[in-house]
Amino acid sequence: MDDPQFHRLLDYFGYSPEGYRRVRKGVKKRLRRHMQALGCTRLECYLDAVAASPRTRRACLQCLSVPISRFMRDAAFWETLVQQILPDLMRRFGVPLAVWSAGCACGEEVYSLVISAREVQPPMNPERPLLDILATDRNPVFLSRARDGIYPRSSFRELSAEQLTRHFNPLPGRRRFRIRRELQTGVNWLCCDIESLPSTARFHLVLLRNNILTYCDQAGREQGLRRTLAHLRPGGVLVIGSRERLPGAAGGLDPAFGLSYVFERYAETPLTGC
Repeated sequence: MDDPQFHRLLDYFGYSPEGYRRVRKGVKKRLRRHMQALGCTRLECYLDAVAASPRTRRACLQCLSVPISRFMRDAAFWETLVQQILPDLMRRFGVPLAVWSAGCACGEEVYSLVISAREVQPPMNPERPLLDILATDRNPVFLSRARDGIYPRSSFRELSAEQLTRHFNPLPGRRRFRIRRELQTGVNWLCCDIESLPSTARFHLVLLRNNILTYCDQAGREQGLRRTLAHLRPGGVLVIGSRERLPGAAGGLDPAFGLSYVFERYAETPLTGC
């Protein structure tokens, strides 16, 4: 699969070639393997197979999923979360705070949330954590890895040695580490897309980092943001990737906590002018 064919496939799903620029080699490799397994030598054959079978479509979308992440990725955000965002939300809404990690991949962001909450306030009652976290991803393989909570040493570049020792158990050989079991309390894992989330779900904090605003085209970014904000409570906080920007005219949001990628929702109308 050459780049023009890859771009055609991305366009078919409403994805952005620019968003995939740095990860295209690995994604194309997975797609080629999937095409070979289906006996497709041409892109047209592959697209026909995707259109004809929901199962094949899901498998193709899994090939397009990007699991790259690390614990405490973007250190400035996590420092602000501990020092300002969580204390402010706890003061205004109480605990537990409802938190949504949208597109959680293999769980590094989710467990970073749990670790951060413990730095804000050590748990007085282990059965009542400070955060009630919903972690969603459309890729069941990623979610299985997240539930297992086992990560290579490369995932911990932003963690201090003290944090690694306190929150993870080394496995034999010390090349992989498992999250401590007590840190998995209060996390609910769900395999679904953003549009599949129950309409009644509402959150005080939503993390929409480095997924649809990077990998979708303009229309997909606007639609995905609109659907995401429908689940954010007024006064709640939205966090996007540190290099991402909101699409179109994002109504109902104010920049917050001194970071260009953190916003507070002040109105019921989630998105206007799109």
